[in-house]
Amino acid sequence: MGKRIYNGMLPLMVDMVSATVSPEVGKAIAAAPLGTKPYDPDLPCSPRENMKLLLEHKIPRYLPMSGDTYPITPDIICERSYDNKTGPDWFGCNWTFEAGIGATIVKPGDEMLDSIEGWQKKIVFPDLESLDWKECAEGLAPYYDENRMSDWWFQVGLFERLHSLMGMQNALEALIIDEDEVAEFFDALTQHKIAVIRKLTSHFPVEMICYHDDWGFNKNGFIPPEIFKHLIAPNLKKIVKAAHEGGAYFNMHSDGKIDAYIPYMIEAGVDMWNPAQSVNDLAAIKREYGDRLVINGAMDDPITDRVDVPEEMLRAYAREKVDLLGKGGGFFASPTTFNMRNKKILTDELRKYGRHFYEK
Repeated sequence: MGKRIYNGMLPLMVDMVSATVSPEVGKAIAAAPLGTKPYDPDLPCSPRENMKLLLEHKIPRYLPMSGDTYPITPDIICERSYDNKTGPDWFGCNWTFEAGIGATIVKPGDEMLDSIEGWQKKIVFPDLESLDWKECAEGLAPYYDENRMSDWWFQVGLFERLHSLMGMQNALEALIIDEDEVAEFFDALTQHKIAVIRKLTSHFPVEMICYHDDWGFNKNGFIPPEIFKHLIAPNLKKIVKAAHEGGAYFNMHSDGKIDAYIPYMIEAGVDMWNPAQSVNDLAAIKREYGDRLVINGAMDDPITDRVDVPEEMLRAYAREKVDLLGKGGGFFASPTTFNMRNKKILTDELRKYGRHFYEK
């Protein structure tokens, strides 16, 4: 058995990048030194200080972007399999690593439940008091970066847990035909999520929590807005409140076209939304909510994956995104392509163009 890593994000990132980019890049991530990394001395403040300005809805000194935060998750939190490979999570769901997507999934047919009815007798919540939070805190200490903000990933939100337990089709049906049972389950699951957040914020120097709950695909949200309003929104508000009470910002991760849910995110107090995919009308969201919600991402258009795209076209694309979404602050630029050539070009242009963007 190898040396314990403590940061559950490291094997996740290594596996994902190895599968989607190349094993060599994955190995480089695994071998990267831990702890504080220097930042460009030409910058007027550290990325951490700049992120605080962004999240407080003030004007940053320069464009915040990928690399200004670092991801971390205590390995004793087991929302998926412990080692990011095939195995059970702490609810008993069996996950399998799929190299094609670089992530673990509960395969259709492998779910624990056929129905949410009677969930109280079927689902056992993990015992958080049995975990050694102090030891894990000591093990994670070498990962902290004084110059960058920590972003603590907390995966498998309410809807994701529902469909990991019973499959997507059964979960969507349960939202409609078993609303009362789902409501009771979500209430209990919300209390569990809050308890984990309180453990995080009391044992670790948590600055931001990246809470995962994918609600949509590239054409629409999965959940009818009225059902979302009753079953998800009130619980999301409680979860965000717990993060804020612990001194952490709240970074909501939800893929797809989910603009119908943005008002509920605003009401809940979400600070930042990622990956804010371009299938949403991000310009309209910026106009309406830009003073309350940071848009993180927004750089996943098809051009970013093209192998034949000219370099100057990519650079122009990066500048256009900053011009569109960066005015007045509220934008964290993050190219999500796995095309490493394109990502390097986009990142370089964002860094150059964004350096003096807020001095105009």
